[in-house]
Amino acid sequence: MNDLNTERLGKLAIEALERTAFVVAEPADEDFLDELPECDWHTKIEYSGPESGTVILSGSSGFLVELASSLLGVCAEDVRTDGEGLDALREMTNIVGGSVVTVLGGAHCKLSLGLPEVVDSSAVSDGSTCVHCILDAEGERLDIYWIPKTESSSRAA
Repeated sequence: MNDLNTERLGKLAIEALERTAFVVAEPADEDFLDELPECDWHTKIEYSGPESGTVILSGSSGFLVELASSLLGVCAEDVRTDGEGLDALREMTNIVGGSVVTVLGGAHCKLSLGLPEVVDSSAVSDGSTCVHCILDAEGERLDIYWIPKTESSSRAA
């Protein structure tokens, strides 16, 4: 098993944002977290195989608008947060989830990725097995959670 840490998870997301949407992001400074807007929107994607787990992305409304306008090449005023914004967050969740699966599965990946879906804040877990990083994307917030399913919870399922 190739565990991901907070730094590596953040790098995967930053690379995906830069490569796909030309959105500049960096790890958030812990001293200024209260200056970033709250995450109002949440999406998740699950993976399964020899290992299983979930990747969740949570973004502020401004982040969703910025992401969608960049992906679509339209003005921010033309983006609806609950429309194109959520679609863009789902797509980014798919991309980051794919990166996580590639890191965990290596060259001979036997993990499969589900479909990204919108969830409410109750799906967001910061439990003991969760790896969590917070990114600052030009003053907007993106939280990334990787929640590997532990062996004991896999057997209970």
